[in-house]
Amino acid sequence: MAAIGKDGKAMGLLTYLLDRGRWYINLGYTAPEHRRKHIHTALFKALRDKGRQQGNIVSIDCRTHVNNLAAQAAFEAQGRTKEFIEYSFRLKDEVVVKEPTAEEMRMPEYLVERFDTGSDSLKFMQAFINEKAAEGYALHQAIERSTYQWVLIFKREPDRA
Repeated sequence: MAAIGKDGKAMGLLTYLLDRGRWYINLGYTAPEHRRKHIHTALFKALRDKGRQQGNIVSIDCRTHVNNLAAQAAFEAQGRTKEFIEYSFRLKDEVVVKEPTAEEMRMPEYLVERFDTGSDSLKFMQAFINEKAAEGYALHQAIERSTYQWVLIFKREPDRA
C-alpha cells in the first residue's frame, strides 16, 4: 500500500503479510520530506478500513524498536494497543561496534513521554513540562489518551541543538 504525491513519487508505504487472519505490517516508511504530515496514519487507516471491509481479518499487528518512542506514540495515537515486548538472544553481533559520532550523541530532536496526571490536577503536568524545558525541550504536542493519561511530545529548542 503506498501514498503517491501529485508529482507521481511515493510519499510513504506500508507492506504487510497475512498470517492466520492477522495482517502483520512488516514495513512502514514515510519519506523524510513528508514526515509529520499524517501520511503513515492515512496509510494505516486505509489498511484498517480494508481489513474491516474484507471481514475475515482479526487484527493488524506491527512492531518497532524499543527506543523508537516516536513510532510508539504514533501507534498509540492511532488507537493501537501495546500487547507484548519481544526479546531476542543474540548469537553474534550484527553491527560493528564503533564510537558514537557527535551527531549521534546530541540531544534527540523529539522526546516522547507518557504522563499520568492522576486525579490531583494538571499542575503536576506543568511541573513536568517545566523540567523538560530546563533540559532544553519545548512542549510540541499533548495527546490525551484518557482522562488522566497523556502522551507528551517535546521538541528540542533550536539553541540547544
